[in-house]
Amino acid sequence: MLSATSPLSDAMPAPQVSFADMEMVESNAWPPALMASPQCVNGQLIKKDGSINGKRKVFKNTPESIYATVTKPFSYIEGFHYLVKYVRERMDKEHQERIVRAIATFRPSFIALIMNLTEEDLIFMEKCFQRTLLEFEKLISFSGTPTVVWRRTGEITLVGKEFTLLTQWSKEQLVGKKYIYEVMSNESATEYWGKFAAHAFESSGKSVMTTCVLITPQQTSVICTFCFTIKRDIFDIPLAIVGNFLPILK
Repeated sequence: MLSATSPLSDAMPAPQVSFADMEMVESNAWPPALMASPQCVNGQLIKKDGSINGKRKVFKNTPESIYATVTKPFSYIEGFHYLVKYVRERMDKEHQERIVRAIATFRPSFIALIMNLTEEDLIFMEKCFQRTLLEFEKLISFSGTPTVVWRRTGEITLVGKEFTLLTQWSKEQLVGKKYIYEVMSNESATEYWGKFAAHAFESSGKSVMTTCVLITPQQTSVICTFCFTIKRDIFDIPLAIVGNFLPILK
């Protein structure tokens, strides 16, 4: 297992970051297994929206449906490319450099872990992720705390109703359409990536406590206490991030 204190990370000097590093992050240097590939079941193409051969089909949220429909690895590289694009367009130079520095910190350890995995391993990882979401969905419905679950790229995959009440974002606006940093202020998003990079491969498994500013669809700010927990798969790679938010009342 690689961690923030592993020999590999100790041997690496602190990364020197420039704007050219944005191109490095966006390049296809990520493992080829992370590239996009459509889901296909019984010769039929299943798109991201769940449609089959262009026709919408609704699957029941059951373990059986997950094991039957997940037949290809999930493409994470698209999410990292979107992060770079978002940072370039929405953030100033200081925030850009801090986020690039964060990505440069965990990227070598991440690639070292994933480069030897087979396609079957990556398919298994995605099945585990989808299966985990089923359990999280049950827990969140009873928690009463504003909660969001997202992938390591930041893509939002599960939203509790309390979070929608807190921020005025609907589930339809968030799930599969927004990244968690898009509903944060630039400073909060930058701090999140820094903390994620610092804890992505540590072995403690503890929640990270901090504060953040959430941005509503009306562009108003909601100041919150914020904690997130990184859930890892059997290969010790960050699989899902569970975030809890509580508003700070003035």
